[in-house]
Amino acid sequence: MPLQAGAGEDEAGLFFDAARVPVQTIHLSAPEAAGLRADQYEIFGEKLTHHLAQRPGSYVVLKCVRPLIKLKAEQRLVCAPAPVNVLEGSRADVSFLAGMLVDKFAYHLPLYRQHQRLEQSGITVSRPWLTQCTHDAARLLEPIHAAQLESIRASRVKTMDETPIKAARAGPGKMHTGYF
Repeated sequence: MPLQAGAGEDEAGLFFDAARVPVQTIHLSAPEAAGLRADQYEIFGEKLTHHLAQRPGSYVVLKCVRPLIKLKAEQRLVCAPAPVNVLEGSRADVSFLAGMLVDKFAYHLPLYRQHQRLEQSGITVSRPWLTQCTHDAARLLEPIHAAQLESIRASRVKTMDETPIKAARAGPGKMHTGYF
């Protein structure tokens, strides 16, 4: 099931096993009801939005409950807007994206292993979705990369890590140890 379709609206089916994945519920309020007395509006339903998030060492689904209310004076239905996500239209929370990038690039955990870990945690996503999220999240980091590169180029003094790396090279008859 692609995670992009219907994000922000009520979802027909869940993309995770609710019996195995912890769900954190966040109740939102309708801005139109702010300052109104309880007899001036009526709550008669809810819309649900689910976002995949990550906590250190575990996954959690953030369930945002948005009340669907009817303003009695105006005879109008209103609902709080779905929370804005860092990737528009995606169900991936910023914490999940950051954790996925750290796992991939800092801990060298390939996406197929992250996919297996998600499935073992009861979350059903596709591998192409993980790849797309990685590309989209990396694109968000391009301005930071450009700013750092420009800062390095503009600097009068350039510093670098001078930690020696041991390397063995073959010489005639014996191995000689050298350092880069």
